[in-house]
Amino acid sequence: MKHQTLVSILLFSAVSTIAVSAHAQNAAAIQPLANGALRVRLTCTGCDLDFLKTNIGFVEFTADAAGADVDVVASRAETPDRRWRVTFVGRGRFAGRDRTLSFSPVPLATANDIGRELARVLRIGLVEYAVETVAGPQLDVAVRRVSAAPSLQIVYIEGPDLRVTVRGPPAAPAVPTDRWNYWVFHISGETYGDGERLSFNRFYEASASANRTTANWKVRIGGSRSLSRSSFTVSDDETIKTRLSDWRADSLIVGSLGPHFSLAAASSVGSSTFSNEKRVARVSSGVEYDVFPYDEWTRRSLTIQYLAGPAYYEFAAETIFGKLAEKVAQHTLNVSLGLRQPWGQAGSTFVFTQQLEELDRTRTTFLGNLSVRLTRNLSLTGSGTYARIRDQFTLEKGEATEEEVLLRQRQLATGHRYSVSVGVAFSFGALSSATVNPRFGF
Repeated sequence: MKHQTLVSILLFSAVSTIAVSAHAQNAAAIQPLANGALRVRLTCTGCDLDFLKTNIGFVEFTADAAGADVDVVASRAETPDRRWRVTFVGRGRFAGRDRTLSFSPVPLATANDIGRELARVLRIGLVEYAVETVAGPQLDVAVRRVSAAPSLQIVYIEGPDLRVTVRGPPAAPAVPTDRWNYWVFHISGETYGDGERLSFNRFYEASASANRTTANWKVRIGGSRSLSRSSFTVSDDETIKTRLSDWRADSLIVGSLGPHFSLAAASSVGSSTFSNEKRVARVSSGVEYDVFPYDEWTRRSLTIQYLAGPAYYEFAAETIFGKLAEKVAQHTLNVSLGLRQPWGQAGSTFVFTQQLEELDRTRTTFLGNLSVRLTRNLSLTGSGTYARIRDQFTLEKGEATEEEVLLRQRQLATGHRYSVSVGVAFSFGALSSATVNPRFGF
């Protein structure tokens, strides 16, 4: 009897809280949508959206930001527990009703395990809004006593009639240990070739990396190697052959200093025939500050990063300054802004690099991208980069040959580089569908 009484009290409290909240925030009569369903816009990188659509049947998913009742952003943090953060932002009549839920899958959880848990959390977060739509009468609460344990867990079960079940929690599963100790390894390789009667091109590339991410540390070790060969038959007596080669190895260690600060140490060594760099080695360390807490990066970020350290250059050919090797000290300032809001997305980056002994050797780079929703169906997109270059001290001495210029076999002197792109995106027709058809999926 005591346990039954406790269940009844908790159940009554939960239902009362939902009813009071709904009445206080929407005292006027609820105006249901024309089709009666709660419209949800979901942003979730790497999620199986088809699985979520088929497992959350009481809402309508839409790509239309203007018509969405709730914006949902789901993201996974690069922490040892791989915690997922799911943010619900109410729009229109639900404005101001924002929620954040989270869950941590067990180590070695499969993609299906994570998908089912994500669907469960989404149902929990969306039911508060859906209860005020025509789906409300289909939402029910059933109490089922599974064990004598006084602690309770709310589980949402879908079927012909949507219902909410309150039951005792299952026994906690054994948490398996991660035999890789949070290390993730990537190995890739690529090769391709193309040609015609008078020309032939070959390209080879291989890369490998090892990453370990925890709540307080981030470690990355990587390397890559690429080789490009081409031949062009100009006449029966002349064939031009080209070869471009580069390789690189780098490492990065980042330590957390709280929700806003991080310390980092980085190193790299590499070579590039295009840039006249026989061997280049760099070491640097620095600090990063995020104006917003790091756990808000899925919505907004404003980071200020500063790195400084020495570098050693060994050149394949004598440079325009008459050197075959050079030691320099340089520092870099990087400021980046990223926004993901209902009106669209925007990002910009400012990078300034300068040598400390030759202050006139600088490089200033601006990068930006933007996607703005103009109307319900129309969005404006654009991106651009601009670099002011004053640090080309590695350029090879002497004039470039005609072949080197036309075939881009050698870096040429320049004062700037830029790129610009502008476009529009128009969506129309059925912007949402509850139907998932995986046939002939590629």
